[in-house]
Amino acid sequence: MELRESLSSSMLLIPAFVATLVAQFDLACATSASLNEISSRAFTCRAGKCLRASFGTSLETCRMTCPESPPVWPKPKSLLVAYKDSSQFRKRHVLLKTFGPNATRGDLEAMANLFVGSFPEGDVRLVDDDVVFIRLNLHVRSGERKLALSTDESYELYVQRLEDHVLVNVYAESVFGARHGLETLSQLVWFDPHLNHSRILHDVHVKDAPSFPHRGVMVDTARNFFPVADLARVVDAMSYAKLNALHLHLTDATSFPVILPSYPEFAEEGAYSAKMTYSAHQVRTLVEYARVRGVKVILEVDAPSHVNRGWPRELLTCEESDFFDALLDPDNPETLAVLQGIYEDLLALGSDAEVFHVGGDEVNLECWSKTRASKPFGDLHSFWLNFTGLMMERLLAANGGVMPRHVVLWSSPLTDNHAERLPFKENVVVQYWFGRYRNLLDAGVKVIFSTVGKWYLDCGFGAWKMNQEEGVCDPYTPWQKAYEYRPWSELSNSSGVLGGEACLWSEQVSVDDLDTRLWPRAAAVAERLWTDPEVFDEPEVFARLGVYSEVLRRRGVRVAAFWPMYCSMEPEICYR
Repeated sequence: MELRESLSSSMLLIPAFVATLVAQFDLACATSASLNEISSRAFTCRAGKCLRASFGTSLETCRMTCPESPPVWPKPKSLLVAYKDSSQFRKRHVLLKTFGPNATRGDLEAMANLFVGSFPEGDVRLVDDDVVFIRLNLHVRSGERKLALSTDESYELYVQRLEDHVLVNVYAESVFGARHGLETLSQLVWFDPHLNHSRILHDVHVKDAPSFPHRGVMVDTARNFFPVADLARVVDAMSYAKLNALHLHLTDATSFPVILPSYPEFAEEGAYSAKMTYSAHQVRTLVEYARVRGVKVILEVDAPSHVNRGWPRELLTCEESDFFDALLDPDNPETLAVLQGIYEDLLALGSDAEVFHVGGDEVNLECWSKTRASKPFGDLHSFWLNFTGLMMERLLAANGGVMPRHVVLWSSPLTDNHAERLPFKENVVVQYWFGRYRNLLDAGVKVIFSTVGKWYLDCGFGAWKMNQEEGVCDPYTPWQKAYEYRPWSELSNSSGVLGGEACLWSEQVSVDDLDTRLWPRAAAVAERLWTDPEVFDEPEVFARLGVYSEVLRRRGVRVAAFWPMYCSMEPEICYR
C-alpha cells in the first residue's frame, strides 16, 4: 500500500504498563490457576496436532506453532505462515510509528496501547540479549474517526523477523481497520509458562476484511440494570471479536434508567433506584470508550410500545389494564413532541446518527382501537403505519432536518404485511427477530438479522412469569447453532443484508451472569458475521474457540464453559 505525501509520521515508545488492563489480567490469572497447571505440562507436535509428551514445549507454544494456522478468532480471510517461528520480547520493547493524517495519531496511539496492554510482561529477569524489539508501524490513509457502515475496516498485516528485531506493518484505510489488525496481532502473541516470557509468531501475512458492515450485540438494560463498568467490559470483549455495534435497549415497560437532559424526571420516576441510572456524562464516556475500540453505540428508547414506568401517565394509554401492553397515547398532542425531544437527547448523547433505532415492535392494536386518532383510518395497520411515519418525521426534525441514513424498526406484523407501505422506506432497516424477511428484501428494505432461536441468547432458562409454563423463547441456543446460522445463503441477492446482532434480553440476566450469557456464544455470531465460512469445520472451530475462550478469560471477561477442560489439553480425544 502506497502512502500519500501528505501523510505525517510520529514515533512513540509505548508505555510498559496499561494499568487497567494489566489489573484485569492479574485478576483473570488469579482465577485460572487450573489453566496454569495444564500449561506446565509438555506437548509435542505430530501431524498438525498437539499431543502430550514427556518432553516438549508448552501447550501455548504448541497451539500457536503446530496447526496449519494459529488459532485467531474470528478467523481471518487469509492467513499465511511461512516458517512457524517465534521470538521472545518484552512489552516495553514495542516501538510504535504511525503514518497517517494528523487527526488519526491520537486514536492510533490509544489503540496501540490497548494492544500492548493485552499481554503480560513475563520474566523481568531476562537479559537484553534474550529479547528482541518489535517495531510496530501503523499505516492509515483516511482521516475518518467515526465508524460508519461505509467505513473500510479491512487491513493487511505483515510480521517479519529481521536480524535484530521483529518488524510489524499494519496497512489499513481507516483507524478501525488498523485496530482490527492490532487485534489479530495480539492473538499472535502468547505467554509461554515453560520459558516464562512472552512470544510473538512471525513470518506471517494476513489479509482480512469483514463480510458484513453491521456486527452487533444488543443488551437490554431495562429489565435488569447493568452498571456502566459492566457495559464497558462488554465493549472490550466485542472489540476482541471484531464486533462493531453495541445496541442498548435502554428502556422498556419495566424501567427508564437513562437520565435524559430534557426529561430527567423520566429516570427519577422510572429507574429502579437513583443508583441504577445512566447519567449523560456516563453515556457520553461509554460512547467514546467504545469508539476507540472500534465499536459504535446505538441508544434505543423503544416506542410506541414497551412503555410504562417513567413515562408521564398523560402520554400513555391502556397502562392501567395491562402493565406490559401500554402504548403511547396518539390522542395527546404532546406525545410526538416529547418523542422528538427524546430523539434530540439521544443524538446529543452520542447515539449513532447513521443507524438510529426507534423500536416499534409488539404494538397492541386492540388498545389503539379505542383512541380517537385511529377512527379516520380504515384499519388499524394503516393507523400504525401513519403513527410510525409521524415518529420518523419527529426524528427528522430532531436531527436538524436530515433523516438518519438508516432508521431501524423491530420486525412485526407491520413489517411482515406492509413492507411496500413503510414510511421513509428507503431509510428503513428492519431488525428481524421473527416473521418474514424475504418480502422485506424484495421490497428494497434492508435487514439486520437477530433471529429468535438462533441469535437470541436469553432463551432456555424457563418461565419468569408465574402464569407461564415455559419460557417465551425456549429452548437454549448453543453456540454451534448460532455459528451455523446463515440465512443469507438462501437468498439469490443478499445485498440488502447489513449484518446481524446477538440479542440478550435481560428478564433473567443479572450483573453476575452478563458475561457468561454472552460469551462465547456472541463470539460464534462474530465469526459468522466477519468470516462467514461456508463449511463448519467442527474440530478446527472447537479448538480455536477453546483457545479464544482462554484469551477472553485472561483479559478479564467471564466465559461460559463449552467443553471439559481436558478437551483444551487434548482436543483430538473430544472429537471422537
